[in-house]
Amino acid sequence: MNIKKILILILGVYLILLSSCTSRKKILYLRNSSTDSTTYYKSFTEEHKIVSGDVLYINFYSFNKPLSEIFNRQQGNNRTYSMWNSAANVYVNGFSVNDSGYVLLPMIGKIKIDNLTINQAKDEIQNKAKAYVSDVTVIVKLLNYRYTVIGEVTRPGTFTNYNDKLTIFQAIANAGEVTIYGNKTKTSIIRETKKGKIVIPVDFTDVNILASDIYYIKPNDIIYIEPIRFKSFKQNLPNIALLFSSITTTIIVLNFMSRQ
Repeated sequence: MNIKKILILILGVYLILLSSCTSRKKILYLRNSSTDSTTYYKSFTEEHKIVSGDVLYINFYSFNKPLSEIFNRQQGNNRTYSMWNSAANVYVNGFSVNDSGYVLLPMIGKIKIDNLTINQAKDEIQNKAKAYVSDVTVIVKLLNYRYTVIGEVTRPGTFTNYNDKLTIFQAIANAGEVTIYGNKTKTSIIRETKKGKIVIPVDFTDVNILASDIYYIKPNDIIYIEPIRFKSFKQNLPNIALLFSSITTTIIVLNFMSRQ
């Protein structure tokens, strides 16, 4: 084999390696964003409405301490952080919304709160509680605001959000960022709706995500980061490069010996 054929072989290998490179547009966030600082993006957001299966933190506060303790299922020193530091404790100590949309509270009884926002549920419960204690104040929090990130991220898993809102970028950051094999142009959100589950395509490189209805994730969302097409090829690049290097060296040596 002459030098010309060897060079053609090397060039072919180089082109294959070059074609496997990820384009810049697939790794940048918001690549088509405007450089004009006066450009505003108003995100669409909808407050979570309580559904059956939700678990709520509900607590009652009043100057009438004996009645306040009757309202509260957990009393005194038992009402500590340790009660909420695991999913099992949240399930045991929180108030669950049953299949009919009701929550069962001490003294008050059943209250229908499904399809209400957290603030609306708080007002509804507080109005019922005032029939027993006039100065009662009710605190309601959603305990099962959990979401899952899978695919090409550093730390895939299920996470709990302790804020009222969470952006999709914050969710990805909590999972340790997208890996070098992640395709930011092809991501999906699996979301539960009243009609069933839907799959929503997401493009992190598109600035319009800031004004979309997926900018804020919802409880139980599953975010899936797809791998790039050449992931398996890239993972084997060192072996492939070593193989072609060995082949090229062997061909050069044989070609040299054939001329002796």
